[in-house]
Amino acid sequence: MRFERALPGTNEVFGPDGLPRPIYEGIFDELGGAGPARWDEKRARAHEALLEEQHAFGVHKGDKTHPTDWIPRIVPASDWTRLRDGLEQRLRAINEFLRRLEMGKEEVVPVEVLGSSILYDPGTPNRFGPVPVRQIAFDVVAVESRRPGQTGGWEYLVIEENAKMPVGLAAMTRRRKMVEEIFFPKTYASLPVYPLDGWLARLGDSLRAASPRGPEATLAVVSSGPADQFYLDHHIYAHEMGAILAETKELELDGDGLLVHRPTGRRIDVIYERVDEETLYAEVPGLLECHLEGKVHVLFAPNSEVIDDKGVGVFVPEMVRRYLGEEPLIENARTWSLAVEEDRRYVMENFADLVVKSRGGYGGKEVMIGPEETQEGVEKFRRMVEKNPVEYVAQETIDFSTHVLCETQDEGFLLRDSYADYRVLVLAPDPEDPGMVEAVPGSLSRVAAPGKHVVNISSGGKMKDTWVLER
Repeated sequence: MRFERALPGTNEVFGPDGLPRPIYEGIFDELGGAGPARWDEKRARAHEALLEEQHAFGVHKGDKTHPTDWIPRIVPASDWTRLRDGLEQRLRAINEFLRRLEMGKEEVVPVEVLGSSILYDPGTPNRFGPVPVRQIAFDVVAVESRRPGQTGGWEYLVIEENAKMPVGLAAMTRRRKMVEEIFFPKTYASLPVYPLDGWLARLGDSLRAASPRGPEATLAVVSSGPADQFYLDHHIYAHEMGAILAETKELELDGDGLLVHRPTGRRIDVIYERVDEETLYAEVPGLLECHLEGKVHVLFAPNSEVIDDKGVGVFVPEMVRRYLGEEPLIENARTWSLAVEEDRRYVMENFADLVVKSRGGYGGKEVMIGPEETQEGVEKFRRMVEKNPVEYVAQETIDFSTHVLCETQDEGFLLRDSYADYRVLVLAPDPEDPGMVEAVPGSLSRVAAPGKHVVNISSGGKMKDTWVLER
């Protein structure tokens, strides 16, 4: 078994001496006991099991199972407590921001930032409900602690919020099942790992809470159909949450202006949309009015996704201070908004050293990692930014923590370090109280392709199971 260190970020699995950290000893005992040939058999078995589930849902075309590295990530209880508390705090602040925005009393985000957001349309009335965001995914990275007086452990930095497309929980549960049953059953049984059982059903309860009908509400997962990369996940969500899986072409308003699922004739109370907003409202005429009148609740309501604007996310720590009266437990990665003149000057002068992103982009799209890009690539991206600078933000390039990618070779295993982030989901399950929040005790960890910082699956990254320890 050989560990190949190629990146400056601190590795979570191996110490500076090249030896596995104690928390991973059980993992490597089982890995070594399996050997490369049996490990490859396990990978094939897991892939076949995931494909069988895909086919059982009627998804026969293509492979929707997602690339995965099967060495789990392990999070000690003390680290999880800091991560959980900080992200729950952020969701409470975000919901208070959106509540004030709906009332016209928001005072944290500068006018020029909000006014230049492509995710906010002042011409569309706001109806967020008493709890504006029911589920949010935070993308977080870990760096060695730099706080004075603190030794050991990690400091966490939020890279971005995902209120519009917070994917992850379905994939988390499937990776956990495979790792627990096929890859590391002994180690999993020996450690006090928080289970993920029941969390998809709990997500369904949280989403139904947006409707006055509560547990009796009919929930629909709205998908764009089989061509979607996450179509299997849409099936899993619908199945586990007891929801209808619907495509936009199957939805219509009846004579009373209520939303109906045509194939079943059922009235829909809550929409959990997994489609682009413009497509949703264009293909279901009258849906926006139905939502504004309170006849249906669209979970990612128009303008609520403004929090996904990376230029707005800059101000979440200040939302915590202003609206909760607390100090942020987790900070942002250092970010500059090109909608602010002083920030824009700094970014353009240091362009090649920074990570530059579209404010409304997602999935690793419209992102430039300056130090990883060619000079030609940097200049091409610069020209694009110069055409509309207010649409971009920049962040410092962080050598955040790395995990491992496992490869089999004839003589054994090759473990390569790879940048990894956390995608942690936080729910707001109470019908009326936006202060009641809970983090799912796990993460859809994503690891980048070797040598790259971008971890998105669409950019060549892989998923990982994440074990959060209870003690």
